[in-house]
Amino acid sequence: MVIVGIPTFENKGLNEVMNTRFGRCNTFTFITIENNEIVEVRSVANDAQGAMGGAGIQSAQIIGNNGATEVIVGNLGPNAMNSLSALNIKIYQSLGGSLTVKELIGLRLSGKLQVITSANVAAHAGMGGGMGGGRGGGMGGGRRP
Repeated sequence: MVIVGIPTFENKGLNEVMNTRFGRCNTFTFITIENNEIVEVRSVANDAQGAMGGAGIQSAQIIGNNGATEVIVGNLGPNAMNSLSALNIKIYQSLGGSLTVKELIGLRLSGKLQVITSANVAAHAGMGGGMGGGRGGGMGGGRRP
């Protein structure tokens, strides 16, 4: 038996599209496979998506806590990579971000996905692209006496 975890946007089962952001995805879809057949599909909320830090590590823990032995990812930072590796979870690289869970499982079962052993993005890559909207992060000239 193999349980594959895939970061997703919503709870739409096999028809859901993969979210390329591992630590900041909304949900994880878990697919249980026996004898190359899908026997169970379930989704779990990613409680780590809004974490101030460590979302990749916490997401890896969610993957492990749900019994996954493999994951299929788009982007994966070094902290998440290290955490998944420590849990002995095999990591596959997706072939694109617009593939459904069903398509990804088909690619995995046909041997068309590659195993990755190192991060493919820098740490904190999944955080928003904000440009300093908070205090002290703007582009202004600062206070004048």
